[in-house]
Parts: sequence; structure tokens; C-alpha cells
Amino acid sequence: MKGSAVNRTFQASIVAVALSAGWITPAHASAAKQPSVQQQFAEMQARLDKLDRRVDTLEGELDKERARADAAEARAQKAEAEAAAARAELAKAPPPAPAPSVSAKPATEIAWKGAPELSTKDGWSFKPRGRIHLDAGSVSTPGALSNPNLGGNLRVRRARLGAEGTMPGGIGYKLEMDFANSAVSLADAFLSYSPGNAPVIVRIGNFETLNGLEQVTSSNNNSYLERASFGDAFLNSRRLGAAVAFKNKSGTVRAEVGVFAGHSLDSSLDNDGWIGAARLVLAPQALGGQLHFGVNYQYRDFASNISGGTSTGANMPSVNQLGRYRARPNSQLTDVRFVDTGNFAARGDSVLGVEGAAIFPGLYLAGEAQWVKTRSYRPGDLASGADVFSGGNSAVVTFTNPGFFGMYGEVGYFLTGETRGYKRGDGTWARTKVNNPWSKGGLGAIQLSARYEYLDLDDDALIAGPTNNFTTGTSSLASLNTRLGRGGTQSSYLIGLNWYASDYVRLMLNYGRIEVRGGPLAGTVDPLSADPVNQREYGVNVLQTRLQFEF
Repeated sequence: MKGSAVNRTFQASIVAVALSAGWITPAHASAAKQPSVQQQFAEMQARLDKLDRRVDTLEGELDKERARADAAEARAQKAEAEAAAARAELAKAPPPAPAPSVSAKPATEIAWKGAPELSTKDGWSFKPRGRIHLDAGSVSTPGALSNPNLGGNLRVRRARLGAEGTMPGGIGYKLEMDFANSAVSLADAFLSYSPGNAPVIVRIGNFETLNGLEQVTSSNNNSYLERASFGDAFLNSRRLGAAVAFKNKSGTVRAEVGVFAGHSLDSSLDNDGWIGAARLVLAPQALGGQLHFGVNYQYRDFASNISGGTSTGANMPSVNQLGRYRARPNSQLTDVRFVDTGNFAARGDSVLGVEGAAIFPGLYLAGEAQWVKTRSYRPGDLASGADVFSGGNSAVVTFTNPGFFGMYGEVGYFLTGETRGYKRGDGTWARTKVNNPWSKGGLGAIQLSARYEYLDLDDDALIAGPTNNFTTGTSSLASLNTRLGRGGTQSSYLIGLNWYASDYVRLMLNYGRIEVRGGPLAGTVDPLSADPVNQREYGVNVLQTRLQFEF
């Protein structure tokens, strides 16, 4: 047995070790044959036998496990072979017929942008839009002037409702109607087209005639209740037309040209006036902020006379061949104009404007200017038949073409840290994002601003202009004070405080000191002055507020 051999070997080894160590002598070795020694060897032998049996048992179990592993490996090889055969059979089988395609209805997504906006993956979208501007305030009465339309007033400045969205194929639409003061009129109403990824946008309908920064910006996003007085004086407005715009991918360049009728979208059928317009905007990001540089131009051909009648078109830049430029004192709470050229005969005009702005965190600056040059009639001109002027076929004319000018400069700051909104690619002011809305426990946004405006409607050619009889070609001069009262200048010093409860709710407060020099009311305001009418100066105070809600 393997165990007995190991036992004998182990026993001999023990004796040999004991002899070499001097633990026992040969005598002791022989004494090992005595009963006590033999008993010890017997016990050791028993232990060795037990250990030997345990080793045999473990070796047997190891052999069994090896056998099981070999069997498992054989089964795995067989399964792999069967799988390979199945794959080969599957490869030989013809592909299954495709399932019939079913056109699934596009899912509709709803987003909240002040109002619900519905959109689908195939390009449809719809969003209702609207605004309410409720104004209240007062325009003071200067000097000896008495006019019931000055003083305190309350007015619904705008009450609009409409919708905007997109359609498949790059089509967009916008329609908005104004219901303010019990009258209904169209504001923006146009279709747009932007083909694929091309940097081109086409608009057809009723929209701003490519005017300056403040004029083409929504009234929801301007910092004062009213736009600059030159926009009022030069009759910048929406008209019916078409425009094509190019803008690059980054939105730093926008160039647009358009052609418009000389009136808004209305029922007018007798207006052959037209407007050619263009605007270029550069909007680089530099100096740690957003910059804006722009230039705009309009060539306006006035509507023809209609046999002594007057056209009924809305937002016309003239009343047929009669031009007139005038402005309110930075408020629509009155219809009184302290500067006014009065009517004079003109075939059309040209408007050139420049724009500039810089927007930084909290701080912004903005300014614009526009120059108008008219194409007026001359003394001795004749008109007959359909070209007869209204009012007896006579009107003021000039020896040279009169020109007018307007500008503003503004600086503003958000005390609560917001940055004034700006829309690159369009070149317009945009909605300001309120950091901490009042509805969420925040303070809202607080904006302070100061502004200076200047409007010059004086022109020596107009003051010297006679009244021409277009039937006979003869002319005569009006009284000196009447002629000196044509035009006038208006300087406006404005301060604004705006509180934004949220992105869509705003409370505005404006104060303005309006300094007027000359104009048609100067002789009435200060009748005792020895100064010529066009040199008499007076001031008007304007305090007004607005509650604005828009979506």
C-alpha cells in the first residue's frame, strides 16, 4: 500500500533524525522496541494511516470533478456546433416580407411661452398672442393756451389679440388685430417664407416699412411708453408690402429690401403711392457685450390727387400730394401737437436713418437719428383735372426742398442685474428675461433710464414759402406770424422707471419735460412776448404711467 510505504519511510526518518541530533543513542534506539516506544509508534502509524486515507479520498473526488468538467466541455462544444448549424440554416432561408408601413399621426407638443404653443414634428405650430396697454397720466397746459384735450386722461393704448405660428415647408404666419378705444384695426398681418437652411426670409403682408431700431421693435419691448417723437412726426408705420431679407447664420448681419403701398392693409382703392425701403444691421459681439449698428432708408412717393378729394387709406405718409410733419409731446394722452409744419404741396420724400446700441450686463445705451428731405412743388406750378388739390386747388409751396431732422439718445440700467433683451438676426429689442419674478417670491426687475430727444421741423424754405394757386399759377404770402409758426423745434428730457413683475407683466412710469421753440401755438401760449413767433419758448410737463400685460 502507498500508505504503508510512507509510514515506514516516515518512521525511519524520525529515528535517523533522533540519532543525528543525539536525542537517542543506539541503546535508546534499541529501547524503542520496548512497549512504551512501540505504543507511540503505533499511534503515529494510526494517524498516518488516517491521513493517507484522507488523501486517497480527496484524490478520488478530484478525479470525479475532472470527469465532470470534461463532460461539460464536451456538451458546450456540441451546443456550439448546433448553434453554428442553426445559423447556417437561417442564412439560407429567404428574408421575411416587410411589414406594411403605417403613417403615424405626428405627436403634438405643448410648450409655455407666456401662452400655450402647440407644435408638431412635421412643422405645424400655433401660438395665441395678445397685449393690453392701459395708460393714464397728464399733459400740462402751457402759458395762455386753453385746450380741453390737455390735462389728465385715461386711455387703452393697445388691446390686441392674434396668433402666430408655422406650417410645413418653411411657411410662417402672424396676425394681430387691435380693439383699442372701440375701434378695430390690423397690426401685423403677414406670411413669411424661409426655404430650408437658406439664409433668406420673405415676408408679404402688413408690417413695418423697414424703419429704425425702435420703430420695428414691438411696443412690448421698448423702454418708454412712446417711441421717439421723430417716428411720430415722419409718419413711420406699418404698410402693405413685401420684403426679402438676408441674415447670416450667426445673426451678426441682416440686410433687407422691400416695396410697400403707401397705406396699411385696409379697404382703400384710390391710393397709387408707394414706398421703397431698405435696412442693414450689423450686430457683432464685442467689448464684453452686444453691439448694434444700423442704417435704414425709405423712398416715399405720395399718392396722387383725386380731383380735389382725399384718399381714405390708413397710415398714409401724406394726404395725397399734401405733406405734413407734426408730433405730440411724447404722449398719446393728447392730440395736441406743439410742433407742426402744416400742409404743403409735395410729391414725396426720402427718409435716411442711422441706429446704434450697446448692451452689457445691467447697462445699455441706444441712439438713433433720421433726416427727411421732401420733393415739394414750386410757385407757378399748375394742376387740373384729376390732379386738382383738395381745399380749392391751392397749397403752400417752397422755392427749395425743405428738410427735417430728429434724434434721441438713451442710457438705462437694471438695478436687479438683468440684461436688456436683444434679438440678433432681426436687429430689434426683445423681451427682457426677469431673473427673480415676483410670482416666485422675487423682487422682479427694476429698470431706470434717461433719454434726450430732439425734433427739428423748422426750415427756412417752408417759412418763406408762398401759397400757390394751382389753377392760375399765381402765389401770395400769408401773414408773417402764420409763416413763422410753421414747424418749430421740440426738445424732450425724459426719465423712466419700469418694474417687471415677470417676463410678461410690466408697470411703467415716465416723466418728461418738453421744451418747445416756435411752432403754430407759440403765439397763443405767449401772446405778450416781443420775440418773433418762431423764437418764443415754453415748456410742457408730461407724467404718465402704463400697466402692460402681454403674451
